[in-house]
Amino acid sequence: MIIQKKILKELIAKDKKLLKVLDNKKKCPFFKKPIIKNDVLFYDLAQSIVGQQISVKAAEAIWGRMVFYSDDKKSFLEFISKSKLKWARDQGLSQRKYEYIKFIAKAVVSKKISLESIKCLSDDDAKEFLLSFKGIGPWTSEMFLMFAYKRLDIFSVGDIALRRAISEIYNVDRDDQRKIIKIADKWRPYRSVVCWYLWEYLDV
Repeated sequence: MIIQKKILKELIAKDKKLLKVLDNKKKCPFFKKPIIKNDVLFYDLAQSIVGQQISVKAAEAIWGRMVFYSDDKKSFLEFISKSKLKWARDQGLSQRKYEYIKFIAKAVVSKKISLESIKCLSDDDAKEFLLSFKGIGPWTSEMFLMFAYKRLDIFSVGDIALRRAISEIYNVDRDDQRKIIKIADKWRPYRSVVCWYLWEYLDV
């Protein structure tokens, strides 16, 4: 909590407009220590893929049905690696997303890839590694690095909610990505932290 307070104070000193966003009473989850285990990381990555290009409410409903069948994250990884398309479609998951998730699950189970290896990579190299997987684009890689790896300096200009919040607070066009990136650059090296508080600000 002391570290969070210090960082929020530092961010406000850099950008006074963050005063209305950064609420010290809310604990940002990105200050927690990440759990670097393949089954836990796969769980978070799969959830990010499920959430691609659909509403938060729809993603939560599909994800809830998917994880219902597993007792823990390790059994979820194993279950997905052996699952069938019909099961996935019954849960509301699209065929393409299912294929992406199952491919990664099988690769992790067979040790062809290791999500744990990302811990040794820089943010840019980690994104490049994740983007090499079919079905993972910039938004998914950024969400994964924020929520699973607790990387503190990730910004997702492709996130519509973030652009909406910045547009409202800074009076800029939400589609002017160049200006939005320039605004976010002031928050380095804690852009992820500001992103979380912006989502909280919008209550999404």
